[in-house]
Amino acid sequence: MSVAAGTPVLRLSTGSLAGKVFEVHGTLRLGRHPFNELSLADPGVSRYHCWILLRDGAPSVEDLASANGTYVNGERIRARCSLKTGDVIRVGSTQIVVTQAA
Repeated sequence: MSVAAGTPVLRLSTGSLAGKVFEVHGTLRLGRHPFNELSLADPGVSRYHCWILLRDGAPSVEDLASANGTYVNGERIRARCSLKTGDVIRVGSTQIVVTQAA
């Protein structure tokens, strides 16, 4: 995969897409519904679960009123949350590690 250095990258470490890597450009919506940019086959994930947003090169995550919540480093988020390299996002039983392209 050819990604510009410094681009935020999401690496799925568990779940049906474990091992897959996704670049973040603008907005990436996660959820069970196939219309999401990142569709997860996880029964603990809402149809439209959360957004990963990129503003001025900095990623953040925002829950979309999901039933089971969105967690960053084990803490349930209540508002948009800034992300940094090494943070772990959990939606349902899927864990996503935030990294950067080298």
